[in-house]
Amino acid sequence: MAERLFQFRLHSIHHGPDRQSEDVVVEFLTDAGEWQSQELSLTMPGFRLYLISLLLCQHVYLVANARERGLPLQAVDADFKVTTSSDWILKRVEGDFRLRLDPAAADQERGRVDAEAMAHLQERMTLCPVSRNLPGGVHKRIDLRLLG
Repeated sequence: MAERLFQFRLHSIHHGPDRQSEDVVVEFLTDAGEWQSQELSLTMPGFRLYLISLLLCQHVYLVANARERGLPLQAVDADFKVTTSSDWILKRVEGDFRLRLDPAAADQERGRVDAEAMAHLQERMTLCPVSRNLPGGVHKRIDLRLLG
């Protein structure tokens, strides 16, 4: 049975002292091999909306927990792949999230980003309600790493 692969990428910017998500761009890899910016609308295919909600839920949990810990997050880049069976049943969800810290942040702030903090963020991302509602047989892998 053939599989279907859905690929997305995300980029977000987090400025200022509150580090809120100011600019979030989600793109989808079309069948023609082109990255297409996603503007959510009622005409978007429902399954794609579901997959985008899964990606955005992961991102929200990542950013919220980074803010809660006072981590000087500047940007997030992610590649997100979802594999289904030919009849659209989810099989695998794989996410690669890369964090960049604010280079202007104080050493004390940057020092908060250690292995324990990264493990905490990654573990908290698994608590995203959309992800938690995936069927038990779906292979889930979310990687989180620090750039620079």
